[in-house]
Formats: sequence, C-alpha cells, structure tokens
Amino acid sequence: MADSHIARSALLRIIMAKMKLIGILDSKEYEIVVENSDQPHLFYVSLEGRSYTLDAHAMPSEIVTVLIDNRSYDVDLDRLNISNALDGRMAVRVRGRVIDLEMLDERRKKMKDAQATHFFESGFVRILSPMPGKIVRVLVSESEEVTEGQGLVVVEAMKMENELKSPKNGAVKEVFTKAGDSVDSGALLMTIE
Repeated sequence: MADSHIARSALLRIIMAKMKLIGILDSKEYEIVVENSDQPHLFYVSLEGRSYTLDAHAMPSEIVTVLIDNRSYDVDLDRLNISNALDGRMAVRVRGRVIDLEMLDERRKKMKDAQATHFFESGFVRILSPMPGKIVRVLVSESEEVTEGQGLVVVEAMKMENELKSPKNGAVKEVFTKAGDSVDSGALLMTIE
C-alpha cells in the first residue's frame, strides 16, 4: 500500500523537527507543537496545553508503533487524497477504531485557506496571497476564461513554489500583479467574475 507508506513517512518527517501543526477533528482546530529530542525516535508534543512524550517507530509491517507517556499504540495511517498536496485528510486506525482527521503544517493551512472562496456581493472572487512572498508566474491574463481548479498564479514563499487555483469557473476580471512582484500576506492578486 503505497498511500499508507507515504502517510507514515510523512508522519515521521513531521515529527523529526520542531514544527507547529494544525489538526482538524470534527470541524474543530487544534494546535499541535512537536519538538524532537537528542534521543532517536523521542519527541515532545504539546496539545491543548498538555505535554506528551512520544517514542515513535515505523515497523516493517507499515504500522507506526507509538509509546505515549508509557502507553503503547499501534497506528496505521492512510492519506485520503495524495494527489492534492493541500489535502491533509487521513484515516487513522488505532486500537480497532478509525478516526478521520486532517493534519496540516502552517504553510499548507495558509495555502488551503487562500483557496477558500472570497466572494464579493456581486459574485466576484478575490484571489489573495496566503503569505508574504514573490510572484514567480502569472498563469492567466485579464478576460481569460478559467475553470475551477485551474492554476492562476505561482507564489514563492519560504523557498517553495505554491500554485493558487481558481475556486470557480469564470473569467479573470483584473490582474493586480506580475512576475517578480513582492507581495504581502493578504495582497489582492486578481479577481474572477
């Protein structure tokens, strides 16, 4: 199962360095801070004001064995949509129970939020920069017809290129940026009618 192997590898990569994650369970967001220690496979996790010590190992059977505060759990992870990098949804099987949750790092959360539709009353959609960065490419021009999911503009932030996509079918009304521009978080890049 390549999908489950990718999910397990992603989990181990996530917990290999200090990072802040956003977990979404039953439409509620939780901030999770993960720090590695000087011991292999040992991590410190903060969730909802509580701290946990984790000892995590990927097993040959493709299950991650996790010891959390001296309690053992076998965890099997399956990403639900590996074709979309902004989709952090996964099914987590632990102790015979399946939990559907979404796990995103801060950058992916900002990018996903930027994909959310920002409609004006007139039906226009505003495409905003999700974070400060540099415009690498503008993929469409004014008056061009676009389809939902079509790439519109590529923003480079933190040395990563992020393609913003159209949230609906329509026509590009105005383009407010060009390749090479530096933009702030929330900057209006274009509108779609």
